[in-house]
Amino acid sequence: MRPLEGLVMTVDVDRREVLQFSDTGKGIPIPGRANTDYRFRPGNKPPEMERINPISMEQPRGPSFTVTDGHLVKWANWEFHLKPDQRAGLVVSRVVVRDSETGAARSVMYKGFPSELFVPYMDADEGWYFKSYMDAGEFGLGATAMPLVPLNDCPRNAYYMDGIFVSADGQPFVQSNMICLFERYAGDAAWRHSELTVSSGGQEVRN
Repeated sequence: MRPLEGLVMTVDVDRREVLQFSDTGKGIPIPGRANTDYRFRPGNKPPEMERINPISMEQPRGPSFTVTDGHLVKWANWEFHLKPDQRAGLVVSRVVVRDSETGAARSVMYKGFPSELFVPYMDADEGWYFKSYMDAGEFGLGATAMPLVPLNDCPRNAYYMDGIFVSADGQPFVQSNMICLFERYAGDAAWRHSELTVSSGGQEVRN
């Protein structure tokens, strides 16, 4: 967390030589050492708030979805293929929904993924113009994904998928627990409307 602004070097990696050295940040101060660690440590002061009790969602009969061959997901009247990708991250393809009354299948989406997320910093400085946030074409959303922690990132009965990728030198590696699939309770009322008839004494409530 102590960046050296304006320090840029151009290197020939084949010849292992420094071709150009630029230092345009001589007037920019370096941040101090104290209180620059953004990670939480047990010795840090606890937050000024009341402790929150844990919330748990139970599924006595297990999840309602099934995963076949590691990628084909079936849930209710939905069916789709799910896989991790080294560049795009999560890819959902061949999404089909079946009509709940007739049972007829209808294709909803052939393939969907964040193909390119480019958020420029809008700084023309030599040390910043090339940087972007979560640029899938620059680093790869799958290659930079972090392993998901059970019961921390994902609830019980979650299904985990590993990513099988290849490094720059052609060696395969496993990105473990890159994707987790689970059901989320969505039964809370999004809105409420009520009508009260004073004369008849009846009441109508709709969620």
